[in-house]
Amino acid sequence: MIKVADARTGTCIMNRGEPYKVVQKERVTVGTHMHSKTRLTIQGVFSGRTEVLTLGHHENLEDIEIVNKKGQVIAKIPDQSQVQVMDLVSYETFTATVDKPTFDKISEGSIVTFIELQGKVIIIEVRDAKE
Repeated sequence: MIKVADARTGTCIMNRGEPYKVVQKERVTVGTHMHSKTRLTIQGVFSGRTEVLTLGHHENLEDIEIVNKKGQVIAKIPDQSQVQVMDLVSYETFTATVDKPTFDKISEGSIVTFIELQGKVIIIEVRDAKE
């Protein structure tokens, strides 16, 4: 748990059971008696949805650590826009859903960066596309 005042741009937090990344932080004044609060603009890691939270400086947030992992694409599933990715450290295999532009760039054998969180895997970067 971290205080809202300690959250920085790039910090990952849980909001209503979904991971979000802080994309903007600003101090705002609310009310006639000049009470200040912190406004956080957050973006969903999996959904991409943007939300704005206005919270007191001393409220708690559940922070999470997202670790980027390196993997290799071992199979493409075209009808579902999914790929199977093997972690290059532990050799575990995961099924990841990929957006259409990234899916078109990926081929079997491509090296990618992915994150695994709450049983979901998302590819965030294609590092080396095999042609």
